[in-house]
Amino acid sequence: MKRRLLFDVSTNVMFVGFAKDDMLSDFSIRIAKRDHAKYLVDRIDQVLSRNRLTIDQIDEIIIGIGPGSYTGLRIAVMVGKMLAYTKNIPLKTISSLYFMTSGYEGKVAALIDARRGFVFSEIHEQNQVILEDGYRDLKDLYQLEVYKNATTVFIDDRSFLVSPKYIIEKSVLVENVHDLVPNYLRRTEAETNHDQKS
Repeated sequence: MKRRLLFDVSTNVMFVGFAKDDMLSDFSIRIAKRDHAKYLVDRIDQVLSRNRLTIDQIDEIIIGIGPGSYTGLRIAVMVGKMLAYTKNIPLKTISSLYFMTSGYEGKVAALIDARRGFVFSEIHEQNQVILEDGYRDLKDLYQLEVYKNATTVFIDDRSFLVSPKYIIEKSVLVENVHDLVPNYLRRTEAETNHDQKS
């Protein structure tokens, strides 16, 4: 039996799950406003403690690496790298868009609000990705043929569904944790403003 720790912090929904093989045994959800940094490690500890486990008994860690909240992605990647490196646990990554909508049936258009009419988006059907992660104008997305007949899921505290089975199947092993960076997909507002002033 493989014990897996799964977490994603790309939106206002913090998801921390514990899976035995590909079955979700326990999870914790926290709804936040830009304060996930204070709670992620504690939530991981709570989930492990409830299952009478320590981090040393985890066989694999899978994290959502974006796109989404700049701060949330940095937190997830930092914690994932720290645990993987210090405890010598294999680390795998997956799109946050896929992670948070992996439990939906059929063709799913997973969206995260990126403000000003833009979204981070991806379309998948079960474990097959039809449209890769992208930073898109919502109006343009609506015009795409591949978008038609898809169930739109704007990921938030009421719209997400996680399937460890599909997350495990789609996750990719990180060969060198030191090289891992979040999948931001766009520059930060501060970077854009800096360049405009230069």
